[in-house]
Amino acid sequence: LAAFNSLRFVIKGGLAGAAVYVAYDQGLLGSGTQGAEALKKAQAALPPAIQEWTSYIGWEVRTGQRNTLPPTPKFDFSPSDSWNKG
Repeated sequence: LAAFNSLRFVIKGGLAGAAVYVAYDQGLLGSGTQGAEALKKAQAALPPAIQEWTSYIGWEVRTGQRNTLPPTPKFDFSPSDSWNKG
């Protein structure tokens, strides 16, 4: 049991270290301009990667409604109407 827990710790530590290394290597931990450049690279690379994965899995991606949010729900709630006046 102790060996399993230590193995889990080593694996988690390795994954965390790899994530920090990738973030540093991509320039996310540098100055603001380096971070902005890394963000631009990620935004350029993300849509083709998503398209590739969805075509591989067989999902359909709706590209006509990009960058639109669903409408906010309408709440018709008045605290004075629900207040116990008794």
